[in-house]
Amino acid sequence: MKSLYLLKICMFGLLCQMNAAMAQSDHAQSKLLTAKCGCEGTLEQAIDKVGRIYAGFDDKVTAQARPAYDKLVKDLRRRAPGAKTEGECLKILQDYTGFFKDSHVFMIWQEWKGQGAAATHGHTTSTDLVQFKQLSADFLYLKLGVFNQREVNQVDSILVANKALLAKTPYLIFDLRGNGGGNAGTSDEMAKLIYTNPIVYPSWDYRSSREYIASMERELKSQKDTTNPYYARAQRLLKAVKENPGKLVTDGEDLQRTYDIDPTVYPRHIAFLMDKGCGSATEFFIYEGSQSKKVTTFGANSHGVMDYGSDQNFDLCDGTFSLAIPWGRNGWVREFRIDNVGFSPDVRIPAGEKDWVAFVQRYYAEKDNTGK
Repeated sequence: MKSLYLLKICMFGLLCQMNAAMAQSDHAQSKLLTAKCGCEGTLEQAIDKVGRIYAGFDDKVTAQARPAYDKLVKDLRRRAPGAKTEGECLKILQDYTGFFKDSHVFMIWQEWKGQGAAATHGHTTSTDLVQFKQLSADFLYLKLGVFNQREVNQVDSILVANKALLAKTPYLIFDLRGNGGGNAGTSDEMAKLIYTNPIVYPSWDYRSSREYIASMERELKSQKDTTNPYYARAQRLLKAVKENPGKLVTDGEDLQRTYDIDPTVYPRHIAFLMDKGCGSATEFFIYEGSQSKKVTTFGANSHGVMDYGSDQNFDLCDGTFSLAIPWGRNGWVREFRIDNVGFSPDVRIPAGEKDWVAFVQRYYAEKDNTGK
C-alpha cells in the first residue's frame, strides 16, 4: 500500500492535456448523442455524483452560494433537453462543473482522450521536461517540467550521479515553472535534497460515498502485506467512512517524513522557481519545500488546486463523457487554504523581469554581500 504521506494523485496534469486538445472538428462537435441517456440523463448523473462524492461540495455550495447553485442547476436542466449533439451537451456539462472553480472538477470528452496525449507529446520531449546544468561555480540549475514518474526518475538519477557536484555547490535553482503535476509524488531523492527537518503531512479528509467505500474495499483486498501499518490505518478509515455516510472523515494522525542525512552533501540554498502553471503534485512539492530551512520560493503564486485531490474518473451514461472529481480534501485546509489563490512566493519576481534565473543569482549575490 502506498505510504499516505505521498501525494494524493490528482488530475490537474490531465486537464492541461485536455485543454491542449480542445480544438475539435465540426464533425465531432455535431455528433448526435446516443438515445441511452441523452444530455438530460448525463447531466443528472453528473449532479448526483458531484453532490455525493466531491470532497469540496459543502465548501463550495455554502448557504450563501446555494441560491446561485440552485439557479444554475435549474437553468441547465431547462437547457439539457434541447442539447442533441455531443458538443451542445459538453457545453452544458462544463457550465455545471465550472461553478466549482476547481481544476480537479472537470469533464472529459471521449473525443479528447487520444488527442490530449498526442498534443502533449507533439510539443515536448524528455529533454525539454528535465534539464540539469552548471551555471557557475556557485550555481546549479535543475528543471522538472512535469511530475510524471519517468521524469521524476530522471531527476533522481541526476541527483545520484552528481552527488559530488551538489556537495560543493552552494546554490541550486530548481525550476518548476509550468509544471501542472502528473502521476507521481515527491521521490526520496527529491525530499532528501531539500530536507532540513521532519516534513509534516496533515491527515486528509475523505468524503464517504458508496463509490469510495467500494474502492477502499478493493484496495484492501488486493494488499498482500497486512502487517504494514498503512494497512491498519486504511482499515480504520474504511470503518469510519462506513459509519459516517456522506460526511468527511479524517484518515488518521498527521504523518512525518524523516531522514538521517548529512545536509552538507547537498546545496546549502535551494531556490524554487514557481508560477501560475504550478499545480497539483508541484504544489505539494512547494509545500514540502516551505518546511525546509534551505528552500526559498521565487516567482508568482502557484495555481491553487491542491486543497482537494485524489481525483477519480467516473463514466457518465454510455461513456461519451467522463467526470473527474476529487473525493479527498487536503488536511492543510484546517490551517490555510490555497484554492484559486495558490502558494505565494517568498520572493515575488517583478512582472517585467524576463530572466528569472538571473534574478535569483543577483538576489543571492546581494544577500551574500550584505550578510543578510
